[in-house]
Amino acid sequence: MTGGKKKVVQTELEPGDYETLLSLAKSKNMTIKEAARQALRWWSASVIDLKDDPLFRLKPVEFKVKVRSDEIEAFLYKRK
Repeated sequence: MTGGKKKVVQTELEPGDYETLLSLAKSKNMTIKEAARQALRWWSASVIDLKDDPLFRLKPVEFKVKVRSDEIEAFLYKRK
């Protein structure tokens, strides 16, 4: 989270949605506030346009030594 003053978000839920949130929060030993905050973070992350995600703007790295991908897999998974 970035620094600065926190903002308040308030909403209304259908009774069934509220009961689901309450039940899940209790099962995870969380408050409704914590569970709602986590749900909002997950939702925000899931709908972001990936072209805006810095991970997908990385440029390929040129290595000094050329290594084939099957050699990398053999090393990683100890295959010969």
